[in-house]
Amino acid sequence: MSKQRSVFVYSVIFTLLMLALIVFVYNFNIPNPNMILIAALVLSTSIGGPVPGLICALLMMAYSLFFFSTDHSFVRFTEVNLHKIIVIMLGIIVNYASVAILKRNRDRTGNQLISTNEELLQTNEKLEQTNEELKKVNDLLKTIASKDSLTNLCNRYSLRQDFEMYVGLPLHIAFIDLDNFKEMNDIHGHVYGDKVLAAVGKALTDGFRTSNCYRYGGDEFLVVAEKETTESFTAAFEGVKRQLAEHDVNLSGGFVYGVPETSGELRSMIMQADEMLYAAKESGKNQFLGIAFDRAHVPSAVAVEHYKRHHEVETK
Repeated sequence: MSKQRSVFVYSVIFTLLMLALIVFVYNFNIPNPNMILIAALVLSTSIGGPVPGLICALLMMAYSLFFFSTDHSFVRFTEVNLHKIIVIMLGIIVNYASVAILKRNRDRTGNQLISTNEELLQTNEKLEQTNEELKKVNDLLKTIASKDSLTNLCNRYSLRQDFEMYVGLPLHIAFIDLDNFKEMNDIHGHVYGDKVLAAVGKALTDGFRTSNCYRYGGDEFLVVAEKETTESFTAAFEGVKRQLAEHDVNLSGGFVYGVPETSGELRSMIMQADEMLYAAKESGKNQFLGIAFDRAHVPSAVAVEHYKRHHEVETK
């Protein structure tokens, strides 16, 4: 309902109400009728606003002039009634003005509250949008931080994040290294070498579909497979080799399988896999050698240093 229509409706309703009360108090000779009429005046002004209130105030004034004037002439009064009329008029004016001011202040405060609530809702919506955008940015940054941009494999940062979740699981852990990668770079250049590394990343992703593949450093890659059999794990490596043979790239790999019960045993498995990679290199390259995890095995100094250089140093 529009404001103008609302004022009109309230004016009609409270005018009829005031007229009905005037007829009632006059016909039934109600003592102190102004108490009832003042109540109607306050009601009309507080609910309907200044316009309906003003109409009711004028009606009440007219009735008072009619009731207290001599012979209902509206203009002639005894001295006593004239004093009453002055008091009544002042009472009507004070009551009307006071309630109208309170009504205006209440409406203004209500409008301000509505406006403030709307602004808060808009602010909350903007905050929610900002939070969604920040979440997307954080997810993107997390992805960027955990991915190697060249091979699109996970990096060592991602390995550190995933490390503890591997404890207690049956694992196959493999170190894979390109054969003669330095010579490739020396002969064909680093741009060609980067293309080879990108091809290796794709081949590892395609071959070890259910495993996590990490670029460990340079042309070294770490593969961690959960709940795999040695046969399927070896078959996956052979598939990677066939895919890379099309690029004239050969791989060597070493793996260890078992269940690390602690993070220390997991580190030991990684170092034993590294040692198996060295064994594959020393036995002619282009092969994949593996053993069961030996808890009693003491990793070589070379494997320990390699692990520290590529993993523990970055966590400091």
